[in-house]
Amino acid sequence: MMLSIDGIIEIASFCLSTLFFIYGYNCYYLLREAKKYQNPCVENRLRTKPTVAIHLPIYNEKYVIRRLVKACTKAAENYGREKVSIQVLDDSNDETVQEIDNICEEYSKMGYDIRAVRRENREGFKAGALQNALNQTREEFVAIFDSDFVPTEDFLNKTIPLFLENSSLGLIQCRWDHINRKYNTLSEAFAIGMDGHFVIEQPGRCASDCFLNFNGSCGVIRKSALIEAGGWAPDTLAEDLDLSYRMQLRGFKIQYMLDVPVPGEIPPTVAAFKRQQARWARGSLQVAKKLLPSLMKSKNLKLKQKIEGFIHLTYYLVHPLIFSSFMLTVIAAFVGAKTIGLPMPKIRFIPGGSIFDYIQVTVIGFLEFLTMISPVRLFFYVGIIVCFMATWVFYAETLRRQGLSVMGHLKQLGALALIGFGISVSNTLEAAKAFFIKNVGEFKRTPKYAVKHGSDTWKDKKYQVPLQKAVFMEFAAAALGIGAIIFAAHTRNYGLIPILVFYSLSYLNIGMLTTSHSKKEYR
Repeated sequence: MMLSIDGIIEIASFCLSTLFFIYGYNCYYLLREAKKYQNPCVENRLRTKPTVAIHLPIYNEKYVIRRLVKACTKAAENYGREKVSIQVLDDSNDETVQEIDNICEEYSKMGYDIRAVRRENREGFKAGALQNALNQTREEFVAIFDSDFVPTEDFLNKTIPLFLENSSLGLIQCRWDHINRKYNTLSEAFAIGMDGHFVIEQPGRCASDCFLNFNGSCGVIRKSALIEAGGWAPDTLAEDLDLSYRMQLRGFKIQYMLDVPVPGEIPPTVAAFKRQQARWARGSLQVAKKLLPSLMKSKNLKLKQKIEGFIHLTYYLVHPLIFSSFMLTVIAAFVGAKTIGLPMPKIRFIPGGSIFDYIQVTVIGFLEFLTMISPVRLFFYVGIIVCFMATWVFYAETLRRQGLSVMGHLKQLGALALIGFGISVSNTLEAAKAFFIKNVGEFKRTPKYAVKHGSDTWKDKKYQVPLQKAVFMEFAAAALGIGAIIFAAHTRNYGLIPILVFYSLSYLNIGMLTTSHSKKEYR
């Protein structure tokens, strides 16, 4: 029996809704579990302090390196400078090299154990630099900070004691805070997006005894656990996520510390944000390919740990699902399929009728519509509502838990929604690379401009992000969506129009912002 085009689209919609529902429900699960999270209590006051190496992976960061080193020396002083070494893992090839030499010389004269660690090439990128430094490290613990962060003075005193209380603790991850949250609307939107991970997801996974991830910065690692897990591996672009799961598969624990915030710099442009997201998308899916078989086969893990681990490692598949949903809606518009789309009950004309008459007729029409639709379509609508609401509830709760007004951030939430859907094109490309290209890819770090206030500018600084080819696909997707809207209106397929309008606005918005924020790199 041959299926009609409507039937094929309906089945495809059912499959997409099922997959979306899995990730959407996970938002509710983590929201519930995050309420159970409790900050760990530090009992040990460190009468005998273990040694710590602070590793600072750097590649061409002339604007922020001094700020970072200054903060690290204060943390070393607070902990005990004789117990701390600071190693600047410098892969730079611009004036940052001389700046680092000057800084190391300056602080060495003050009595700090600080030096630059350099290699002949950037083989393995960040993972290669960290492994090279690990081979030269004699200290018991390793604290890692990327160049855009400013650790607090008491960072080591708040984290190291926990290791002494629990021998199975292999890693501590602290919350990322934001130096330039209010720089512009985009930075506020990006901050909310990151807060969702650090205020809800990480506490939720920690409280539910599921696998957590090291975020690559603002964490401390037990060196012996790091070595036992195999050290830093350069075979993915997410060396931090990779190490996290390998350590936990070995039986080591990761502790998240919500009450130890470390301020960092948010990307101030869409171009920089997309570069960051592209690396995370490709890298996390590379880790999924590498480690999911071991995760699923493990006899030491609970079922919920395996399920949450699967969702965690494959989270960036949401973007290909979003793009697939868009393409399915476009196809439905052009073939005249009415099996998907939002329910649009007909409004009948009532001579002399009041607004209440029209409301009554509309409600009755909607209820009649529900009694006639198939279970598959009903599941489709419920799935859309659940997934759509999950995102808004998730970020509303993220704001609420920080004492921030939801109503006061509607503009930023709207921007985050448009950008989140808009980057589905570029992240779908990165997901494809993760699965179909054997080459790991180049680690393209997120540029830092040391911008904090609205008066600061990034436009006249180095490390600009050039225009990527994906932007042409984003404009093409917007044009395709607009064409589908016109065709759907012409054929009176009105249920598809609201969905297509949102997608088209998202792709047009991300394309325009990317073009505006991309500039030719200069040296």
